[in-house]
Amino acid sequence: MYKRQVEDYALPLPVSVICRLLGVPEADRPLFRRWSDDALSTSSLTAEEADASREELRAYMAGLIAERRARPADDLMTALIGARDRDDRLSEPELIDLCVAVLVAGHETTATQIPNFVATLLDHPDELARLHKDPELIPAAVEELMRFVPLGMAASMPRYATQDIEVGGTLVRKGEPVLVSVGSANRDGLRFPEPDTLDLGREGNQHMGFGHGVHHCLGAPLARVELQEALRALVLRMPGLHVAGDIVWKTQMLVRGPRSMPVGW
Repeated sequence: MYKRQVEDYALPLPVSVICRLLGVPEADRPLFRRWSDDALSTSSLTAEEADASREELRAYMAGLIAERRARPADDLMTALIGARDRDDRLSEPELIDLCVAVLVAGHETTATQIPNFVATLLDHPDELARLHKDPELIPAAVEELMRFVPLGMAASMPRYATQDIEVGGTLVRKGEPVLVSVGSANRDGLRFPEPDTLDLGREGNQHMGFGHGVHHCLGAPLARVELQEALRALVLRMPGLHVAGDIVWKTQMLVRGPRSMPVGW
């Protein structure tokens, strides 16, 4: 049997979960899929096109928020509206932008990492065989794959030094921006023994795949569950999984991963 691993498996799972959690109609997936691609594009749009796409998405979310105010439901959007209207903990623009961020980040990252993980495991058949033999390794496998597989194309968001500090022989002055490569941190030989080796049984895996401190990923627990269950289904139900055609990789995007990946089993 053959399937498109991204469109038929990796994308529907996180989309359906985040839509149900946030309260977004799953039928609108084609709309926010395009807006999501636009939001994460590095150079495929002009500045005017990027601004227009962003405002379309914000207007769409503002409309959903208005509907949910009129008809509250048991979902995250209703809870965030309560934080805005009753507790005054969010401004209206913050409410809209937070819902947008949850929607985009809540599906795009996981939908990208699922095929990334599969491609990596198929390139490491001995480690994939370990999972087939011992599915109890799946939680540790997700942590190791988060460490081993970079999601971002490069360092994207600057951090600002709170004091003068020397890093790698370079003086960074207070207030100066620093671009940090999370992928490099996750391959730091001072922190991880044999950092370039994929070891699904690695212990004490304090990777930076979900960020750290105030920048730690809001949806990390949800992403972990989705990634674990995605791998569990593939390992237990498709033991003969293999790539069945050419992988087409995303380009001009902030995230790296397959755009299409035909597989068979």
